[in-house]
Amino acid sequence: MVEDELFAIVDAVLRPIGSLPDPGEEFRDPPLDVVRYYQRPVRLHWVPFFGRALSVVAVARQPVDIALSTDGYRQFLRRLAMAANGRYPPWHRRRGLVIAMTTMVLTPEPIGPDDDAILQTAFVRLARMRAVPLGLIRLNLGQEAMSFALASGPGDLFPEPIALADALTQHFRRFVPILGN
Repeated sequence: MVEDELFAIVDAVLRPIGSLPDPGEEFRDPPLDVVRYYQRPVRLHWVPFFGRALSVVAVARQPVDIALSTDGYRQFLRRLAMAANGRYPPWHRRRGLVIAMTTMVLTPEPIGPDDDAILQTAFVRLARMRAVPLGLIRLNLGQEAMSFALASGPGDLFPEPIALADALTQHFRRFVPILGN
């Protein structure tokens, strides 16, 4: 699969939900290449400033200095949260204080049966950040394989992680570890 085919799938899932694409950005230090963002405003509460949030899907390439490990992916999520915070500040267009972030990672490394467990342990709340991770999806386009870790948001306000995982599972293989006794 090539990136254009991937974005056709992602667009078909996110546009009906109301997410709009935004161009990506690249950072040199620390290295981060965000290919594309998708963003959608969300109303959490009737209080104007505190009741607004933003749902962001970031499609990024895995940096060369990030290994598939709990610490590596926590560092990667922190970088993405800082990039999203700079890209979507709370005072610009009244976007609100919270960013519900779904991350899609394009990696050249093969996907294996233990990847889901590693992503799940890396998937924690980011201290002192506006971004709250709700989904972490790792894709190898050449292998056409994926792994992911998902969390739930309040109510049905953030359907992006589950909708993406469901749509991508139809096109990408999943490696499930064999259950032991």
